[in-house]
Amino acid sequence: MSESAVVITKKILANEGSTSSHRMLLIHEVEIAKIDPTKKSRFRVKITAGNEKPTETEEFIIDRVGVTPKWAITKSLGLDPLTKILWELHGRRWPVSRFKVVGSVEKTLGELFELFEGNNTSADIHLSNGSSDVAVLKISVQLDTPKNVMTHLVPSVKKPSESSELLDSETLQKAFEVVKQMIDTLAEVHPAATIAWGFLSIGFEVVKKQRDTKDAIRELYKVMISVYEAFSKDDILEQRDRLKGIYSSLFKQTMECAMFIEGYAKKTEIEKIFTMDISVQAENFHQAFTDLKGQLSMGLAKEAVIVTLGVQKSVDDLVMRELLRKLEPPEELGPKSRCMQGTRVETIKEMVSWIAQCNRMTMWCRGLAGTGKSSLMGTLHDLLTTDIGGRSRLAAFVRYDRIEYSKASKLITSIAYALGMFDDRIGRAISLVVQTLPSVVTLSPSLQFQRLLRNPLESIPDLVDGGPLVVVIDGLDECDVSSDMLAVLAEGFGPKLSFMRLILSSRPVHHMAKAFEGRDRIYPLYLDTSLESVNRDIQFYLERELAIIHDDAFQKKCKELDAVNELTARASGLFIWAAIVARFVHAFPGISRLHALLDTKIPSDATEALTTLYRTALDTLVSEPGTNVDIKKYVRSVLGAVLVTQTPPGMTEGVLDHVVLLGEGSPPSRHIVSMLGSVLSPETEDSPIRLIHKSLNDFLQDRSRCGDEWFIDVTLHCKAIAEQCRVASKSFMKLWSPKSDMKIGVIPAYISKYALFGVFWYSVSDKSDLELFTSFFCHYFLPWLDIVAMDDNIIHFEVMDTFCRQQGLTHLSIQVNIHDLVKFHNVLKTSTHFYYHLHQSSQESPFAGKITLECMDPTGNNLNINGMIVVHEGIKYVFKISNITLMHLYVSVFFFDASDLDILSYYQQRKAVGAPLPPGESLTTGQHSYYVPGEQEVDVGFLKLFFSTEYLDLSVIPRIAGSGSVPPPVGKMPSLCHTMCVPIVQKRGRGARLI
Repeated sequence: MSESAVVITKKILANEGSTSSHRMLLIHEVEIAKIDPTKKSRFRVKITAGNEKPTETEEFIIDRVGVTPKWAITKSLGLDPLTKILWELHGRRWPVSRFKVVGSVEKTLGELFELFEGNNTSADIHLSNGSSDVAVLKISVQLDTPKNVMTHLVPSVKKPSESSELLDSETLQKAFEVVKQMIDTLAEVHPAATIAWGFLSIGFEVVKKQRDTKDAIRELYKVMISVYEAFSKDDILEQRDRLKGIYSSLFKQTMECAMFIEGYAKKTEIEKIFTMDISVQAENFHQAFTDLKGQLSMGLAKEAVIVTLGVQKSVDDLVMRELLRKLEPPEELGPKSRCMQGTRVETIKEMVSWIAQCNRMTMWCRGLAGTGKSSLMGTLHDLLTTDIGGRSRLAAFVRYDRIEYSKASKLITSIAYALGMFDDRIGRAISLVVQTLPSVVTLSPSLQFQRLLRNPLESIPDLVDGGPLVVVIDGLDECDVSSDMLAVLAEGFGPKLSFMRLILSSRPVHHMAKAFEGRDRIYPLYLDTSLESVNRDIQFYLERELAIIHDDAFQKKCKELDAVNELTARASGLFIWAAIVARFVHAFPGISRLHALLDTKIPSDATEALTTLYRTALDTLVSEPGTNVDIKKYVRSVLGAVLVTQTPPGMTEGVLDHVVLLGEGSPPSRHIVSMLGSVLSPETEDSPIRLIHKSLNDFLQDRSRCGDEWFIDVTLHCKAIAEQCRVASKSFMKLWSPKSDMKIGVIPAYISKYALFGVFWYSVSDKSDLELFTSFFCHYFLPWLDIVAMDDNIIHFEVMDTFCRQQGLTHLSIQVNIHDLVKFHNVLKTSTHFYYHLHQSSQESPFAGKITLECMDPTGNNLNINGMIVVHEGIKYVFKISNITLMHLYVSVFFFDASDLDILSYYQQRKAVGAPLPPGESLTTGQHSYYVPGEQEVDVGFLKLFFSTEYLDLSVIPRIAGSGSVPPPVGKMPSLCHTMCVPIVQKRGRGARLI
């Protein structure tokens, strides 16, 4: 079997700038070197390069013994080393008429190039039927310069147009020799540089293949190349540190432009005719590159303004926000971790390339626990937010965690909420669905996806030409996702939403493999632990981590034992293994710990690698010189408590000391936590103590792996902690004498945030536990809230504020099951945030009586009478604030909704640039209207105003109850600051929710 095809890529040598490192592969022969016994006598080969239309050879008939099928074909396989080439061998048995796949394999251009390193001119490619190898293709090639290869190839390819100057070999040579050298030079300082090169290659492929490419598109690509040549000059590269900002602008502009060209290529002929602004947009990009070149010539170093696709307007429409709030978004979890710079480069490039070129598919990034999936998603999160183009491409980021966030029922509504807040055009379309179909949150996953995502997005035609928008779901295996939800995710956003990208990350657990594997619309990205590139990345990581241990004896021992290579061999391709090892040997005594690790045998697989690592680490920690003979008991107690603890708020050192480590002679928790630093993540302001990785959780619950000495029986630990919580709570209540003016901070955190709740979290509580809890709660939030326990452990929150009760508002609209720990704790955090900021004020104010507030109805009447405002549904009101002091004032205005604890911004100055309210002048807010919830006759809120002579950032105050984490309180109030609080009583009438 013979075949000619061009594979264009590059081998990067260590000597930066070597022009001899650029090569192309010309494949000129492929034959079947080996094939399993088969009755098939007719064969053909099918080649699919990236998203291109497949190319099939003619049928070859084997009519006698000794015949080898051969085909002749010339086919360019593209420029991008990340392009995947699918090789398929089809066969059929005469007279059966249908061809079937005998075997197949998928290789990237980069992998093909590596096969021919050195002087190799032939190599074997093994084809598999999914379970075993069934055939071997022998490929013969020649290596040559781009110029010679293109001279050989171009004459046999029909030219797309008369002015196809970009295809001449000299230009191509320059693109590889000059531009790629610049990319290599800048890659370490600018991680986006190599990604920009991939986008530049995408643009070249599009222009090369489009026979009807408009002159404006061709000229645009040519100016891109010319700008890169200018940025590649030696004297410019020598200033790369100073010019970091403008280089960043160049890479971002390249990505935006390449996405524009790619979008143009995907349009049908009819769409191209009716898209009138193609030339205009191309000219805008053309001018942007020209401006960059001009800024470079003038030596300007700062980042430039980027011309972007689409328009992302600010989100400040309160109507939209209020409707989106009804989707009840849960707290968001940001990225868990990021890749070390310089690692996973090829995988990241493949993901970004897929984002730029993907053809309406869903990417499934799958790999074993510890292969770095979350770190990849975290790195992608940052790239999409700041580095790919001139605006964020990350429309939604959802991360699941088996402890902090594992409920999948709100996945689609979470995506819808994030999309709505990302772009107000999308937000308005989704909010209209929520308004007209209030029950949308109760629909099945498929109907939710259709109503909340597909339909609204399809209703906004402007989004099509705005470039890709990416939705990332990390840790999908960490949640209780249903088979119906998986089926919806497997279909993705559908063919009409070509600009949407859906990326899923998970372990290849059975129910997900069943839903995703083999599906036409799934693009699998398997994190293979056996790849040489993975071992190189782990080796690179370990070299960096061990090098920062400033101990001459340790460094000498590492060289003596060849520690980096030996540890890499034991990692089995697991990044978490390397990360734990680094933490383990960083602590004293590092040399003995290094010996303990290297004394273990090289594992046969990833599971054995982690089992050996955890056993070695734990056994070493409790047997090191100076440790107490009972230390293993305390270590097991801490590991068990951290493993079974429920969040929020999670396990802390304070809880460990007062609830878990209670026995006589127990060491302080900080000693145990510090000792376990290689397998525990310590608590921070935002996070409790955590196990280092989910794989440790699995290890500790598998007796066959961890043995009896480290096995954690979850049921027994839960019962023990519940009893310890009960004892701690009763002991505290016996000694506690509450006062009406007692501040929240006086209550010990281990009681108010843990012990009183732990009884409900870990066991079935009895009536006395609930009475103990309600007694404490009344005093804890006195005089604002109380709770009333109803049947089935449903908690109602009673409003204790005298003014609210006088007006008829007696309870919150929120109800919680006492066992719903996440929601219950969110209510506590929200209420604390609400009442803290509602009653925050300066001690004395020289502005008292010198600032006025008016609430104007449509007739111009001022409704602020004796410091109280009464409004009705269906009427729009405007607030007027007048400054009669002699000073310029900064003004912020917020509305506190006492029935659901929402805090909305009515007026805020975002930056400290000039006080907005001069002496003797007034300002007005936008129009606002109100409504009373259906089950209430009246609603109450408070308008809270802040005035100061210096800028005060109050952006942490606005908050929709139940969404996002509670931010920290505002810092100390300036000396010249005044606050005003005016109640607003809302009475029933026509209208809608507060806007």
